[in-house]
Amino acid sequence: MYDNLPISFGCGVNSVAMTIMLVNEGWRGPILFADTGCEWPETYEYLDYFNNWLKSKGLEITIVGGEWRIDKKVKVMSLIEYCEHYRITPFPRVRWCTKMWKTEPIERWCEAHNYKLADTLIGIAANEAHRQPERIRPLVERGIDRDGCVKIIQNEGLKVPRKSGCWLCPLQSKGPWRELWEKHPDLFNRASRLEQLADARRRLEHPNKPPITTLGRNRKTLAQLAEEFI
Repeated sequence: MYDNLPISFGCGVNSVAMTIMLVNEGWRGPILFADTGCEWPETYEYLDYFNNWLKSKGLEITIVGGEWRIDKKVKVMSLIEYCEHYRITPFPRVRWCTKMWKTEPIERWCEAHNYKLADTLIGIAANEAHRQPERIRPLVERGIDRDGCVKIIQNEGLKVPRKSGCWLCPLQSKGPWRELWEKHPDLFNRASRLEQLADARRRLEHPNKPPITTLGRNRKTLAQLAEEFI
């Protein structure tokens, strides 16, 4: 049904389950992972782990990296390096980081290989059927929710991945920030330093505006959050 259409693979529960389901049904095609250079370390580990399963099926994940980004500086920088260079933080309302590091590179890869972005299969589960109704969503079409995705992965004898996304993402709740602080203090501290750099720049350019906080409307800095975790 979807044969040869590319999978937009985020390496989270939904996209892993969708890929397992389609591969076991006989689907074959490109599996595209847009690498920001800022994914959780556990995601990179799982990427290798799941790629081994795919190779046993004659498939392999295609990493869509810097060569598919249009800006010369963006090509050679990870998302965190770009933010540090310009002293900015990802902004949840605009989500320019998703556009520049994920959507646009996948779109360019598709165009170069005679696909359209709209052709890609995305792992939205049935419990989030309101999201992107114009896209091809095999899980929604089958009525498979997130719990069903977990069962698909477990029934295949595979480990369940953590939630996908960048460790720098401002859309994270307090829970993932605590996890980052506990498991990867170097990354948490790097995000906190970036927040301070961005705030210093903002104070110079717009002294009357409120300070920058990665947590947005919660108005707590990551340094303040770390104090709560101690």
